Amino acid sequence: MTPRVAACQFEPVVGGLDANYERIAALAEQADADLAVFPELCVTGYDLSVARERATPVPGDLTAPLVDIAGWTDTELVVGLPERDGDALYNVFVLVDGDGVQATYRKCYPWGDEPSAFDTGAGPVVADTRVGRVGFLLCYDLNFPELALAYAERDCDVLAVGAAWRTSFRSDWRLLLRSRALDGPCYAVGANHVGDQRGRDHAGESLVAGPEGEVLVETGTAPDAAVATVDSVALDAARERNPVRETRRQLSTAWTDDS
Repeated sequence: MTPRVAACQFEPVVGGLDANYERIAALAEQADADLAVFPELCVTGYDLSVARERATPVPGDLTAPLVDIAGWTDTELVVGLPERDGDALYNVFVLVDGDGVQATYRKCYPWGDEPSAFDTGAGPVVADTRVGRVGFLLCYDLNFPELALAYAERDCDVLAVGAAWRTSFRSDWRLLLRSRALDGPCYAVGANHVGDQRGRDHAGESLVAGPEGEVLVETGTAPDAAVATVDSVALDAARERNPVRETRRQLSTAWTDDS
């Protein structure tokens, strides 16, 4: 059976963890996908002071309910939350299944006031999942093709992207997701917030882009899930049509040999 991915969006309640877990569970059940991607910091809501207050170690109190949800929905979940590691605080994406936390990605490119709250991640993180090899990006990370290309070098099939992307940057969101998918080539699953959180008006419009840069499915501005299949035949065809992975490897070797 062809695996399914979902880009899930909702309006988190700032500081309302129980309500946010309920929304995550409902969308995971609605999507009925193998891998469901959720927005940046959606467990706590996008608020830096609340993130500081509510952050816990990973695995920990914030991830335990996600493991339960992943177990009873039989879905691998990729969810944004704050992580406390000693004196450091990170904006992270966690991959969880019914057995626990399987990967943790720390945001590499903080945006706006985020450096006042969060430390910077060390680089790409890759995980093998039911939908293939997955790499992770959080919001502003999407603007940096070098990070997406690092995932291409690691043979990722899917980029899981979580965001708190505002309406003022709406056109960038759609363009960048399509571009990163074409860069791969890979699937890009972008999950964004909707609604307002303490003055931040979020665009929604979560989507799944295919390996030729096309939008396969998208949401509007209401809580919803955009669901698509990850087709290995389509991936192979896209990589044959647009052989940038192989070309990069050949040129990288040539440049190294000539240096």
